[in-house]
Amino acid sequence: MLFSSPVFFLFFACYLALHVTVPLRLRLALIILGSLIFYGYWNPVYLWLPFAITFIAYRGALWFMSQPEGRQRKRALTLVIFSLLLPLVIVKYTNFIYRDVLGLFFGFTETLTHWELPLGISFITFTLIAYVVDVYQGKYRLEKNPSMLGGLVLFFPHLIAGPILRPAELLPQLHRPGRHFRIRSIFGLAIFTLGLLKKVCFADPLGEYVTLVYADGAAGLSAMDYLLAIYGFSLQIYCDFSGYTDMAIGAALMLGVRLPANFERPYVATSVVDFWKRWHITLSRWLRDYLYIPLGGSRLGFGRRVGNIFITFGLGGLWHGASWTFVFWGIAHAIGISVVHGLPHVPGLRTMLRMPKWVKILVTFHFIAGTWILFRAPDLDTAVRVGLGPFIGSWGGVAEWSKENIFPLFLLVTFFALHKFDSHQLIRKIVQKLHPSFLWPALLFIWMLCIAFSQGSSAKFIYFDF
Repeated sequence: MLFSSPVFFLFFACYLALHVTVPLRLRLALIILGSLIFYGYWNPVYLWLPFAITFIAYRGALWFMSQPEGRQRKRALTLVIFSLLLPLVIVKYTNFIYRDVLGLFFGFTETLTHWELPLGISFITFTLIAYVVDVYQGKYRLEKNPSMLGGLVLFFPHLIAGPILRPAELLPQLHRPGRHFRIRSIFGLAIFTLGLLKKVCFADPLGEYVTLVYADGAAGLSAMDYLLAIYGFSLQIYCDFSGYTDMAIGAALMLGVRLPANFERPYVATSVVDFWKRWHITLSRWLRDYLYIPLGGSRLGFGRRVGNIFITFGLGGLWHGASWTFVFWGIAHAIGISVVHGLPHVPGLRTMLRMPKWVKILVTFHFIAGTWILFRAPDLDTAVRVGLGPFIGSWGGVAEWSKENIFPLFLLVTFFALHKFDSHQLIRKIVQKLHPSFLWPALLFIWMLCIAFSQGSSAKFIYFDF
């Protein structure tokens, strides 16, 4: 069920009506029931999966907290984390391990399994690992009510593609359901509308041009076609994923629940390090707190720090997809981050840190756009073809090409002109200060624009595949 589809609007209207009428003591049961309908709409065969993984986390936390403190409890925690990761590894990485890893040594080429990847399994797994680790470390109390843990995982706005939640970010709100519905509903609707605009009016139209270039057997393409695909996908994936997050946060706010921010204008980042403080923020923090720091972080010298960065981002890339292209995408970011951390230690390169801000933004964006090629390409051959396209493709007929592609070029220019204003804080100020006689017509106009663009349908969100 896509947030940008008419069936979701109908589902949410019905759910919202029940949400504001049922007694607060029944709110959690409604969340679980409504989320099961939302999740099962895609494929009811997999309805058991969130329950199974949640049961592992719930019983596992009770078990390891009953163990004596020290090594015995730590070993129990390790076993619970392994058990949580096992379903993800089996359904997502069996073919990759067999064909793409072991196949390098033994020549395996066949596909072992043909399972359809369950929606949201990566996000569910990371959310529950955060819960068991936070309980182990004493950052959150042991949850004795399994329904609460079910609400943490199943709450439908974040169920499929995040944000990745820590227990302290949602469970206290489920224990004390919000009552300030009206104020949050207006702000939530505005945030949801922003996400819908990004998805329907930017991500989906640009995706059509990107697909033509990345398609298997694409030929006769000019250098401008490749550049349009490279820049276009940079915008597509941002507008698609941040659009989903905006709609998730907005829907949650209309239900009286606050979810954490996941994006903060990442394309104005001045370095790769700064980019990861702005892009998929909840994943960045998860990787930092549950992988990078336990590996030793930056405490054991620069060499070990770089090694930990490569392990963290290599696994972070693999988390996105079972393919070498995702691994290399993660490694490329590890290289960029290591270079940023290493610059102050190289006397001849320290001057690069004093570059004008606009130069840093320009360099960082083009590095990110270049790495997105690996993220989007179905294989390494396609990645090489697209990456070399602007350099070996024809530059003839620029004026005519520009006329033929005026619409995607307009979207690119519009996005870059407005990206610095893409802020929930700004939306909040507008909602608070703008008179309803102007606010509601503005929201209505945006919805009409989205309906005109989508014509009643919308493409699947990119992160549904992860």
